[in-house]
Amino acid sequence: MNQASDGLYTVLIVLVRAAVRFGPRSREDLLLACGGAVDAVETNQLKQTLNRWTELGLFSGEDGADVCIAERYRSDLGKTADEAERRLPTILRTVAMLAENNERFWERERSKSADLSRAISWMLAQDVYALDGNVKKLAVLEEAQIADSTKQTIGKNDTRWNGLKAWMMYLGFARDGMQWVVDPTHALRDALPDIFASRKELSAPAFVERAAAVLPVLDGGAYRVQVEAALRDTAWPRLRAGLASSSLSRALQRLDREGFITLSDRSDTEGVVSLTGSNGRTWRDVSHIGLVQAGMDR
Repeated sequence: MNQASDGLYTVLIVLVRAAVRFGPRSREDLLLACGGAVDAVETNQLKQTLNRWTELGLFSGEDGADVCIAERYRSDLGKTADEAERRLPTILRTVAMLAENNERFWERERSKSADLSRAISWMLAQDVYALDGNVKKLAVLEEAQIADSTKQTIGKNDTRWNGLKAWMMYLGFARDGMQWVVDPTHALRDALPDIFASRKELSAPAFVERAAAVLPVLDGGAYRVQVEAALRDTAWPRLRAGLASSSLSRALQRLDREGFITLSDRSDTEGVVSLTGSNGRTWRDVSHIGLVQAGMDR
């Protein structure tokens, strides 16, 4: 989230395109291929972005070896730079949310991508219809909700809040238009193949559980649970069992309307998930979720 030292996603796109197009290169040659010798290019941003995403495991090439896309992500990114750019947000969500990149979840130093995971989790836990995206108001809300701000932080300062908002849009957890809003629709859509696997339909509770395993910032996910445990009950009303957050509910409704999934409520089933709309009202009960079309180009 600290764009000054962790780099920018726009710079990362350039680095990935170059790495895919030219293959393994020395660090110096890769930076030069991305404009490192051009006066108008901020070389520090190139270096810092490459450093951070090498640390997180997207790139290999430490200790003087040639830099390239790590083998575990190479085939998923595709063979061309255009393919790689199109698929990159999905790969970055995977990298950023790996357990090994979130081990120091509440620590401020050497926490890798934990600051991003906990901040996205916190945003998705809010009432998305009442949330004000102004960075000053987000800071006030964080102060009110976090029980022990000496040990646990979310945004910390304006630079990090703005970094979070930019990353959430790029990774599919927010969208921009008349105003910036929290909306995980794109991230959830891209995760549909992993959620359903070989199935064409899941019970709604099973879908929510699988979605949380793939995207642990969603309802019930490992990172979301840790963040919610740090919030004051007096400042953040906890959802009852079986009630989806407004952020997840928004995404499910949109995917249903866009034709990616079907939401149904069968009266002869026991387990249901209730979707939450504005002002905390219940939109509908859902017992089963069916896959109509996968959301990611693989």
